[in-house]
Amino acid sequence: MKCKILHESKGRIRVHFCQKFMTLHQADMAEYALSAVSGITKVQVFDRTCDVIVYYRCDRKTVLSALAHFRYDEQTEALVPAQTGRALNREYEEKLTSAVMLRALHKFLLPLPLRRLISFIKALKYIRRGLKCLMHGRLEVEVLDAVAITVSMLRRDLNTAGSVMFLLKIGDILDEWTHKRSVDDLARTMSLGVEQVWMQTADGQEQLVPVTQIQKGDCVIVRTGSMIPLDGKVIAGDAMINQSSMTGESVPVHKSEGAYVYAGTVVEDGECTVQVENTAGSGRYDRIVKMIEESEQMKSSAESKAAHLADKLVPWCLGGTLLTYLLTRNATKAVSILMVDFSCALKLAMPISVLSAMRQCAGSGITVKGGKFLEAVADADTVVFDKTGTLTHSQPRVAQVIPFGGRDEAEMLRLAACLEEHYPHSIANAVVAEAAKRGLLHEERHSKVEYVVAHGISSMIDGERVVIGSYHFVVEDEACKAPDENIFLHLPEEYSHLYLAIGGEIAAVICI
Repeated sequence: MKCKILHESKGRIRVHFCQKFMTLHQADMAEYALSAVSGITKVQVFDRTCDVIVYYRCDRKTVLSALAHFRYDEQTEALVPAQTGRALNREYEEKLTSAVMLRALHKFLLPLPLRRLISFIKALKYIRRGLKCLMHGRLEVEVLDAVAITVSMLRRDLNTAGSVMFLLKIGDILDEWTHKRSVDDLARTMSLGVEQVWMQTADGQEQLVPVTQIQKGDCVIVRTGSMIPLDGKVIAGDAMINQSSMTGESVPVHKSEGAYVYAGTVVEDGECTVQVENTAGSGRYDRIVKMIEESEQMKSSAESKAAHLADKLVPWCLGGTLLTYLLTRNATKAVSILMVDFSCALKLAMPISVLSAMRQCAGSGITVKGGKFLEAVADADTVVFDKTGTLTHSQPRVAQVIPFGGRDEAEMLRLAACLEEHYPHSIANAVVAEAAKRGLLHEERHSKVEYVVAHGISSMIDGERVVIGSYHFVVEDEACKAPDENIFLHLPEEYSHLYLAIGGEIAAVICI
């Protein structure tokens, strides 16, 4: 990208992209592409001026190289999530601008008769809201608004009535914007972080590809322990799916051919091939937003108390207005009391606080489906957690590879990594990471990989059965024999042992 440096200081550079205009999508592409560069800490893109501010800790040449090589292409577009929040912010920025411009037009350019007519039409909306509350036997903020506008209109004080309605409109826009931004931020935080999936090619082979390359109609293979990356229909296999993240069901649901599965759910047992119906970015985000909106109905007691307290303040405001008028006989001062109202702040602050707490939890991998559950956790005296991955972040490493029968150590590790890469277990990840660290590339030489729950993996390579897993699985269940029984006596006790057997004989032990 051709650009011009406008300003530069230590760790910060502002540049101008040499283009006539920039779309919102192009701004997102620039932001996410530059943010992906190692050493760049923050990127701000101003689409209206085509300017970009980059904050960095790396070498200046790295930043200039990233700017020079930046392009609006498919590879860059793949980095941009479906929802970024930029379009939402622009929508409400334009709403605020339009409201201010219309207010200026109404106040300074329109003739008085037309101003009166427009003010009367606008006032009807607020008066209707107030009457509706009274008809339902409620004294709420809408009653205060209706009284203030009605009194001003009856006194022919169009400026006061217009100002009140203008401020109410600005307040409504800001309230709605704040709420939607909170929901949007939370939904994007809770969106999936799956980057790569196993895609089944036309000839039946498996290929590891970025999830952004998956198109509608493609088939992806999901095995035990893996998260389903995209919405779709099962076309082969059987699996027990944990759908608690979407439905709250505590028990896994059996899914077989023809069943529909959802992105974000986890295969607890089995294997299935899913034909994708909603590509990355579609489907799940909307359901998350719906879930959040529904969770707001599960209000905490603090939210309910705040809303109840806000409604209780309304009679006091009306009483203060009446008292002010009786003491001063000044309608303007009396009406001003109606505008000194804290009810809106109370009603807005509590839900936003709960959404912020839910967002913070989501950032830590915890899904909270409503404010009342946050309070329930505060009162809990016993908490039961899942295994590794919930309380701890397990990152085991391979300490030693012990081959037997004259086999090559590197070849045994390569074979183990070839099998283990299909399953996202912490032990499997350690084996794959060690092979990558040693630069051991492995081709798919094996046949279909079978996963035995809580035991290990089995497959066929060059006509021989290969198994890898625990001692219980390999030695006791599969009856694989060691070249020398004494080898078990010399294995380091401080490590966990992963056994690899070929053709019924233990070929290697990987110490982790």
